[in-house]
Amino acid sequence: MRHRRSEKYQHRAVYPQENGHAPLYQTGQEENGYPDWVAQSEAASPAGGGSWAVGGKPTWQRHRPEWTVIALACAALLLLLCGVIASLYQAYKPFQQKKAVVAQNTIAQGVLVDGVHVGGMSRTEAAAALQKQENVSGGLWLTVQVDGETWVITPNELPLERNTQAVLETAYAVGRQGSRETIASNLTPFEYRYQHLYHTVTSPVQLHTSVTYSAEKLWELVRIIENRVNHDAVDAQVATFDFSSRSFTFTEDRQGAKLDADALYRRIADQLDRQQYTAAVTVQSEPIMPKVTRAELMNTFARISTYTTTTTSDANRNNNINLACQAITGTAVMPGETFSFNQATGQRTLEKGYRMAAAIAGGTTVDEIGGGVCQASSTLFNAAAMADLTILKRSPHTWPSNYVEKGRDATVNWPNLDFVFRNDKDTPVFIVAYYQQRQCTVEIYGASLGTGLSIELSTQLTSRTDPPSEPLYEYNPQLDPGAMQEKKKARTGYVVETYKVYLQNGVEIRRDWLCTSEYPMIQQVIEYN
Repeated sequence: MRHRRSEKYQHRAVYPQENGHAPLYQTGQEENGYPDWVAQSEAASPAGGGSWAVGGKPTWQRHRPEWTVIALACAALLLLLCGVIASLYQAYKPFQQKKAVVAQNTIAQGVLVDGVHVGGMSRTEAAAALQKQENVSGGLWLTVQVDGETWVITPNELPLERNTQAVLETAYAVGRQGSRETIASNLTPFEYRYQHLYHTVTSPVQLHTSVTYSAEKLWELVRIIENRVNHDAVDAQVATFDFSSRSFTFTEDRQGAKLDADALYRRIADQLDRQQYTAAVTVQSEPIMPKVTRAELMNTFARISTYTTTTTSDANRNNNINLACQAITGTAVMPGETFSFNQATGQRTLEKGYRMAAAIAGGTTVDEIGGGVCQASSTLFNAAAMADLTILKRSPHTWPSNYVEKGRDATVNWPNLDFVFRNDKDTPVFIVAYYQQRQCTVEIYGASLGTGLSIELSTQLTSRTDPPSEPLYEYNPQLDPGAMQEKKKARTGYVVETYKVYLQNGVEIRRDWLCTSEYPMIQQVIEYN
């Protein structure tokens, strides 16, 4: 019985024929009788694993069992390796996906700026998207009204800019910055960053731009408004004084204003910060009232004081008094200014019309140019003191004058003796002086001392010194032999205190010391030869 095998093995195996006949070879063998897939080395020796058949040709046997095991082990190892590779690939693929997300050079998904989703955009693309929003500078038309005057703030005066670039930098930093939470978590920085980016998708990050402006520039605008609004109050003043009619005219007073610049700045900045670019800011300045109004001047300016002395019948002396009055009348003494009698009259000279008249010099009576002007200065002293002007320089005569009380005279002599006072009031005073019918009068005009208030002068004698009863004789060879003449009269010495007495409706309310007058005692002197 012949064994038959599958045709696919016919070229690989040799089967012997029964009954001892020579073997039959399958087609496909070479001329030498070997199959084409059998090596020459195997044909030369039976060591190739085959056996020799009849006729010297090798026969093929079944595979050994150990080769099967090795093949199966290799296959299993190959399958295991493929499984490991497949497992690693499955783990590597999500990492690559996370890496792709983290490595993107764009803003994280879920980030919105001013309501615009900029996730997935580059910063340049996001800036372009936000530029489509309203142009804030173009919409600025903010009005400022102060005391009815209006200013308009436009982009020309105050450019506005959004901080878009700064906010986009913040948006780009989302998911790219570490924190203390990164260190405290068990996640790697890479995984923590990815989780952060993933979180923004479900929990969007809302960012907002803000309008920026130059605070310094805004202050400049406020200062411009402040300088326009602020002005000092203007007090009414005496415009003119008609010395002949003793009447005043006055300038108008004006109310001042002061703007609270800090408050205005805050009001404007608040509107800008709230993006109220067309708002109207209205404020009022603080009024500054004038200290002196025209109405007050009209009610208060009048004659403050007046004083009159009676002159002698000496024509020359009266001429000199009249010239002195003409020199000082019409003088306005402004607040803080001083008045000098010698400066007002100047040196009394013949060229000015002054004449020789009696005057006191060296304890005796002599004739000199301008004699008698002391009566004008003494009259002015009384009027000035009664007008509450500040007396700076004043000297008594060598002996008391007969035209004023002791302690109420003021002698002058060019240039060493002067009478000077200062106006310490807030308003000017005006001097009116005149000689008429043997009377010298000085009037002071200005703001009144107060309702019902007036000043009088009062004197008090504190000491008296009588001269010796016997005269003092002095030899004078210039006299004729046996002649005698009185050089000095005997005069009693006095010390007198002068006070300013303040009266309210005629009742004394205060008494202030004004000056001390010392009139030296003079012994009679008789010259002889």
